[in-house]
Amino acid sequence: MSKLTCKKCILDSDIPGITINEESGLCQFCEKYTPMSSEEKKKYLGIIEDLLKEHSGKGEYDVIFALSGGKDSSYGLYKLKKDYPFLNILAVQFDNAFISDTAVANAKKMCEIVGCDYFKLTMEEKLLCDTFRKAAESTNAYSKFARYRASDICNTCISIIKQKLIEQAIIHKAPFIVFAFTSGQAPNPIIDLKPSFIKWSRDLFEKQLQNIGVEDKDESFILKDDIVKSIDKGATPVILHPMCLWDYNEDKIVETLIDLGWMPPKINDSNSTNCLLNAFACQNHINKYDIHPYAFDIAGLVRSGDMTREEGLEKLHKELSEPLMEMAAKKLKIEQE
Repeated sequence: MSKLTCKKCILDSDIPGITINEESGLCQFCEKYTPMSSEEKKKYLGIIEDLLKEHSGKGEYDVIFALSGGKDSSYGLYKLKKDYPFLNILAVQFDNAFISDTAVANAKKMCEIVGCDYFKLTMEEKLLCDTFRKAAESTNAYSKFARYRASDICNTCISIIKQKLIEQAIIHKAPFIVFAFTSGQAPNPIIDLKPSFIKWSRDLFEKQLQNIGVEDKDESFILKDDIVKSIDKGATPVILHPMCLWDYNEDKIVETLIDLGWMPPKINDSNSTNCLLNAFACQNHINKYDIHPYAFDIAGLVRSGDMTREEGLEKLHKELSEPLMEMAAKKLKIEQE
């Protein structure tokens, strides 16, 4: 049977687990998809505003913001502070040993522009590289669904970020954690983190690390045990994804940022404006699972109308940078196929 591509998004029948209805021409996700109406988005934004106003000023910070220095997080920080100027924000940038110098400069620049505190979360480079190498060599660390959403390397990196942002929020008594995830990455705008869920996610990630051969005895990556024990005594943070409710247009976002002084990255990567490891992670994932790790995110943006189908297909099929992949492979000490 010849390959079929969904006529609405960009998923095709060659991707494991994807079926295209020959009559409708739609994948199983587009057939079931119901877009969030403008009224629903306004309702959610109203709820978020009420939450922010109600709980601001009660901790050392109101928001712990995940700032990579890339276009989405840089714009997300700018718009969050513009819409809610009363927020006291700590922007946390995770240096995963592959963050570009431009991304660091952009992150610091955006913090200066919006007037918030900046914190660079660093870890031992050798430890990070060893962990990412083991993630690249693994095939069973994450669930099938997780493989659809990100590469094994990115799943590892994102999990570290989430664990440490929860840790920062609890330490600083910040009631909110904000990510600049798009509608293709996080369709749920509000996630209330219950103590049981925090403990469960910590234990799950610890097992996933063990699956790739990493024993995080120093709790460098996972939520520290003393923090876990403290959460029953106090309030736990709420995760907010406001970007999935805002109008999203990549060109306009970049144009706005450049006007503010944000520097366009010198990275030949259509899917990342901050990470030098991304191209290698993508190719590694394609080699192992025949799935482009950005396919579902891009499909979500196309499905929601935030990106045209033509733009999505172009991003999905753009050739990955050989120099970036070679650089990352050398740093990870992996033989490049």
